[in-house]
This record gives sequence, structure tokens and C-alpha cells, in this order.
Amino acid sequence: MEVRWFRSMYSEVVHLYHDGQDQYGEEMLEYRRRTVLLKDDITNGRVFLRIRNVRPSDDGQYTCFFQSGVSYEEALLELQVAGQ
Repeated sequence: MEVRWFRSMYSEVVHLYHDGQDQYGEEMLEYRRRTVLLKDDITNGRVFLRIRNVRPSDDGQYTCFFQSGVSYEEALLELQVAGQ
């Protein structure tokens, strides 16, 4: 199973969960040590990404890609940072 959060294109990883573990070494430098994948409800297909210490540069579109075997889903989200 893989859950990948990214900004644009699949290469800019914000957070990666693969084979049952968070892959922190794959994150973009600007997100390193600032993301946590909340996976308490992963068996029901629900995960959440928490970004700590949100910055104005975090503003924009994010995509969540989920893949397990031959099944996959993708969701697009927009983060708007207040106070810019």
C-alpha cells in the first residue's frame, strides 16, 4: 500500500507512506519534520495529513494518491493560508 501527498507532479513529495512505514527521507526539504500522516482510520480508507508550522509558501494545491494492489484513488485539495 502507498499513500503519497505531493504538490505538483509525482516527484515533489510532501509525505510518503509505503509498505507500512512513513518514508521521511523522500520528503521535499521544506516539509521535512513538519508532516504527520494520521492513519488511525486507514483500514476504512481515510487518512489525513497534518502540516505543522504552516508557512505562506504552503499555500496551494495538494494531491493525495492512494494505491493498493491494482486499486488506486486520487484526491485534489486546496490549502489557503490565512493572513498572507
